[in-house]
Amino acid sequence: MKSYQALAWKELLAQKMTSVLILIAIVLSTMMTTIIGQSIGILNDMRVRQAACLNGNRYATLHQLSKEQAAAISDDSRLSYSGTTISIGTANIQDSSLSIQLREYGDAALSAYKSSLQLESGKLPDNTGEIALPRDVLSMLNFSGSLGDTISLDINISRLHDTETGYAYSQSFTLTGILKANYIGYVNGITTGIVGKGTAQKVLPEKYQLYSEDIRVADKKNFQNTIDDLAEIYSIPDYCIQYNDTLLSALRINYREKASGDDSSGFSFMTLAGIVVGVLVLMAAGLVIYNILKIAVTKKSKEYGTLRAIGANRGMLNTIVVLQLILLCSIGIPAGILLGLLSSKGVTSAAVSLFSPEIFMASSYNELSEMIAQSSGGKILPLVISGAITLVFAFIASLPAAHYAAKVPPTTAMSGRISLIKRRNRKIKHILSFESFYARMNMKRNRGRTAITILSLIMSITVFIALQSFSGLLDTSAAVRKMHLGDFSVTNQTAGFSPEAVNNLASVSGISSISTLKYKLYMPDESGNIPDIKLSVQLQPGETLHIAGIDEQRMRSLLPLLSQQEIQSVKDGKSCLIKNPVAIVYGDTAISSTKIETGETISLNGKPLKVSGIIDSPVTPDNAGFTNGVQIIVYDTVYDSLTGQRNYTELYPSLSNDADYKAVENAITSMCEKSGGTWLSYQETDRQLLESYEQIRLLAWGLILLIGLIGILNIINTVYTNIHTRIAEIGIQRAVGMSIGSLYKTFLWEGAYYGIIAAAAGTITGYICTILANAADSDKLQLVPLPVLPMAEAAIVSIAACLIASCIPLRKIERMNIVNLIESV
Repeated sequence: MKSYQALAWKELLAQKMTSVLILIAIVLSTMMTTIIGQSIGILNDMRVRQAACLNGNRYATLHQLSKEQAAAISDDSRLSYSGTTISIGTANIQDSSLSIQLREYGDAALSAYKSSLQLESGKLPDNTGEIALPRDVLSMLNFSGSLGDTISLDINISRLHDTETGYAYSQSFTLTGILKANYIGYVNGITTGIVGKGTAQKVLPEKYQLYSEDIRVADKKNFQNTIDDLAEIYSIPDYCIQYNDTLLSALRINYREKASGDDSSGFSFMTLAGIVVGVLVLMAAGLVIYNILKIAVTKKSKEYGTLRAIGANRGMLNTIVVLQLILLCSIGIPAGILLGLLSSKGVTSAAVSLFSPEIFMASSYNELSEMIAQSSGGKILPLVISGAITLVFAFIASLPAAHYAAKVPPTTAMSGRISLIKRRNRKIKHILSFESFYARMNMKRNRGRTAITILSLIMSITVFIALQSFSGLLDTSAAVRKMHLGDFSVTNQTAGFSPEAVNNLASVSGISSISTLKYKLYMPDESGNIPDIKLSVQLQPGETLHIAGIDEQRMRSLLPLLSQQEIQSVKDGKSCLIKNPVAIVYGDTAISSTKIETGETISLNGKPLKVSGIIDSPVTPDNAGFTNGVQIIVYDTVYDSLTGQRNYTELYPSLSNDADYKAVENAITSMCEKSGGTWLSYQETDRQLLESYEQIRLLAWGLILLIGLIGILNIINTVYTNIHTRIAEIGIQRAVGMSIGSLYKTFLWEGAYYGIIAAAAGTITGYICTILANAADSDKLQLVPLPVLPMAEAAIVSIAACLIASCIPLRKIERMNIVNLIESV
């Protein structure tokens, strides 16, 4: 032997089984971190794509621009994309709460909406007077013609926050294309139609020929600064700037409206949940390596004592361990990275090949494959980080044990006893099951090894539960689904629905609850006063008064931070919520507007009301536009006493899981036929929103199951190592008379204890992660229902894996001679 360093390779060859187990741990841990690193990129890109498909691939839209302003903004070098549109107005659909927003799109503008405005048949309109409408809209319009036929629409258009009455006109169009049905706009009561170029100039007065510019910025970090600069240069008021909340949130771009709506503490539960899950994954990957290496290095203490006796110092021992790790990691890390890359690609390919490309918002499998390849390619940094994590944990695992062995005096280490055995006084008691008692004794003999084994199992269980909860945070459509309160919207803005009719609807089988809205708009008379009602606040010229009566569910959704005491005060008729008018600016001149502050007391028809909160978005039927003014929001029954009216303007029925959808539709239709009104179903909307998340859910579940499988392999590897390193001990137990059956029972009990303790602790830590994931979604830390199914799955699988891992080595050991077992190195 030319150098003591050659011992590193010789020891690996001499203890093949231990070396193989360590190598497996390194490969599995590297594989897990590689899969996560690659999959995170794919899942994040999918999440961004989902957000872009839901509300357009645009960061913001600037409205009410002149032609010159739109052209100048589109040429701004700070923008990576710009698309120009012109609205020609909104057409109401008779007997429906939906409206059609008709737009003329520029050359590049349609590319931002290619998922929501997909052509089903025909062609997109090119010329003046041509139109393309969604299939569902044509059905609602009772259009029985075909492509090339004429369709007439009654259209209204008005400027944003205009004090004048809008422009109404009728127009006939030639139908050139039929678009695929897009139900997502139903939550806002709006669906979109496309008109040919030059239509706006032909049908609109010059006052309403205004442009909108969809934009994406090149520098995401300076997004808000770029928007503010454009607004200042081109005198764009705040109410003409529309942020694409869904996409900006998915891209984690900060913008002013988001910042104002966040919790004042600035604490991000989303960030905390991500950090917790990331740390858990790394701990689950590293603890297995730590456990096996600690057992292996401690086992070599006798050899280290011999080396110390012949002159080796502590640095030499550490060098041998480091070299062994480098040799194993040089094989295991590249293999783990390669297997991780193949596995992540396999999960993705398997997930997307089972479903239609339309679910993934792609037109063909080729487009889908190209999209995934772009998302998963070129991620070198995660691979480097994956290998570095494995190396760091491997060295952390080995050096403390090697340092401990090197500290033991050579004579003590060579004797094979590097720790003192302390006898504890135990009470004499009857042993019901010797095998279970002996298993508990074995676990207590080496508490450190037992603790590390159980901790590694806990991490695997926790990661499995946490990832299932965390994957829900990737769904950008969840915020859109929250925009509608029920499964239906039933509206009657004229006479309303009587309380008796509402009670009859609530009694229909399958309807679990009904959220309600009472609404009245008071317009000023010629002298500027509000007739029929007395308000202590003097409104500014042109402002209207809205009064809305809502239930507790709607109240909590408007201001989630309201305390129970404040909610009760509103229900008792002592308090209210306020929506202030939108400030209007013409050029450099700001028009004065009413502003009511929280804590003020106002009087309505002689009833004093304390302002408990100010809301940002108004409450309107059908999510319709807001006629600028002051809105006072009170509780349902308080509305009756203030206005003298008791009928409901809009209802939002929610269905139970076992509801007969058709029967409920028939009941709603019957009520509308008797009382008047229109209704809208969100069934197709929710289906389309869930389908938009299907791509992410499938890939996330593929990742969860793959990591779960690696966790099971790690459990088996850890338990197998614990048994394999105790072969001599097993031989002594056999020599003193322990039968094969009793031996099996002992180690099965030990494996069961590992699994049961880890499952109990893992479900608790997994539940904590579930609470954090829910807090990231709701911005409120609170208890949530137990994720019973993931907990049960993780517990059963982990206990079964421990039992299987105990049986595998014992089958080989039982065939070995007792003498050979005792003499086994």
